[in-house]
Amino acid sequence: MDNIENVLDTTLKNLKDMIDTSIVIGEERVVGEDVIIPVCKVSLGFVSGGGEYGDAKKMKHIPSFPYAGGSSGGCNITPIGFLVVSQSKTKFIRLNGESELEKILGIISHLKCPTNK
Repeated sequence: MDNIENVLDTTLKNLKDMIDTSIVIGEERVVGEDVIIPVCKVSLGFVSGGGEYGDAKKMKHIPSFPYAGGSSGGCNITPIGFLVVSQSKTKFIRLNGESELEKILGIISHLKCPTNK
């Protein structure tokens, strides 16, 4: 395998390990009779590159030049809302306009929770 292919293969394997569907669609939480599922937007970027370097005149006895390569990546996870599933309906509640805390408190205030007796 070519040197740049090794760098790309390693990068893609590591990205695959980092990104999982449980990041986009979070773990469900049951509150009373409702099921709340967090939903996130995931943005991912990466770059890989490399090349051979050296002075051809000084390295006549070496069949190939030394190789230098590297890769880098980044990930941004943004909560965008909640999917609320109840027996009578399913709705998506977006997290825009208000702060996330205000929106979550608004959701919780509308849920029917069993009282402790």
